[in-house]
Amino acid sequence: MKIFIKSTTIIQRGSLREKDLFIGIYSPERRLIEFQVEMKNIKGALSKVSNIIAKLGINICSGFITAYPEKPDALFSFIADITNVNITTEQVVEKLKKLDIVLKVSFYEPKIKGFMIDNLHFPILVLGERSLTFRIESIGRMFKRLYEIFGSGASFIIYQMGLALGGEKVERLRSKYNMSDEEILSIILNERIAKGWGIPELIDFSKIESRAIIRVYELFECLPFKGKEKEAKSYFFKGYLEGVLAKIFGKEVKISEEKCIAKGDDYCEFTYCSL
Repeated sequence: MKIFIKSTTIIQRGSLREKDLFIGIYSPERRLIEFQVEMKNIKGALSKVSNIIAKLGINICSGFITAYPEKPDALFSFIADITNVNITTEQVVEKLKKLDIVLKVSFYEPKIKGFMIDNLHFPILVLGERSLTFRIESIGRMFKRLYEIFGSGASFIIYQMGLALGGEKVERLRSKYNMSDEEILSIILNERIAKGWGIPELIDFSKIESRAIIRVYELFECLPFKGKEKEAKSYFFKGYLEGVLAKIFGKEVKISEEKCIAKGDDYCEFTYCSL
């Protein structure tokens, strides 16, 4: 039986909005305070906290809420602008603590006015796994440095890193979730969007025939070299996908990058076939 999956990612691509992680804000001459509110994980809890903040005339600039369905408590953290508010930080805290759904309130005020960097949260978790962030430019410089030192050998090293990580990703998801391999592949591709790697589209897929075509827009690995190279530049991601599909197909696969933004194409496209 032929299994074919057609992604709708490309249709949604134009409507995607950027996601600014809760890291910090720079707003000169503004008085910024970071609040961390631990509260009961019940319906209406967030509304009660935000209503208090609004009634005090405080503007929430950025924030996040973590509320897992199976846990009794939730976390609401936000950066607030209290520049023109006639109330102390301690008074804000006391008003929040009076709410029956609030368990604990913490705050942080930066030493440099108007320059707020999150000081109340560590480490960063993505789907419960410890993670970290790098700028795209930093990734590009690291790869460029590898190419300068090791020449063509750098591409092999980068490819091997991706290959190992891709295979490990499938195994980890298999052990964590009771899902089909097609569902696991869908999760992996969609997670690349959420993690900022790029915007993938599954053009063609057949598990029986060990065949797949995957198109990726804005691929992080190639963006630093956009339009500057004569050849495709994705070695890490190509290895990553090869590792993923080798586990899903249960056999080694070979990939070729037909198109790449590094050489001026609109997207990177990867074609797979069984060895």
